[in-house]
Amino acid sequence: MGSSKNLSYAERIVRNRKRGLAIIIIASMALGFIMFSSFSKAEASRPSFTYYDSYEIKAGDTLWTIADQYMDGENFDKERFVDTIKRNNHMLDSEIHAGDYLIIEYKSCERL
Repeated sequence: MGSSKNLSYAERIVRNRKRGLAIIIIASMALGFIMFSSFSKAEASRPSFTYYDSYEIKAGDTLWTIADQYMDGENFDKERFVDTIKRNNHMLDSEIHAGDYLIIEYKSCERL
């Protein structure tokens, strides 16, 4: 009889420890989510400035290589960046010629 009681008591201890561990894990995940959300909002709320640059096309340039020169860590979609160049310069295709100029729109968190 005595060992049955001890086993039951031991099982309750293990069960309580598992519950405590689960609560700690859930609380840690919730805290991590809250902290990550706050950090993301702070990054998104940074002021961003839009600038325009006149770029003279050089021999061998493509819209894609020009985009590489202007894209920063915040611009991850090169195709979208190239589409913006085409739209701002009223281009129907991607054909460019050395000596011509393009208006390049880019964004920066730094004020120039």
